Amino acid sequence: MDDGNTTDAAGFRIMAEACVLPREIELKKAVDAAKKALGRAKDPDARKSAMAKLADLQLRLSIEQEARRKYHRTG
Repeated sequence: MDDGNTTDAAGFRIMAEACVLPREIELKKAVDAAKKALGRAKDPDARKSAMAKLADLQLRLSIEQEARRKYHRTG
């Protein structure tokens, strides 16, 4: 049985050839950028805003990852 790794790799390769990033990869990059922005934020209001943005992105990433896992379990 295919565990999804081969399917994921093929899908990612096709998307890369088309110069398109999977939503999950875009969100991972956005989470990394938000973490850096949080580290740079000094003002309490700026930190609060950066934390809210990071939390939102992490939630969205978790949803994307769970959707992919569910797809592979049912497929």
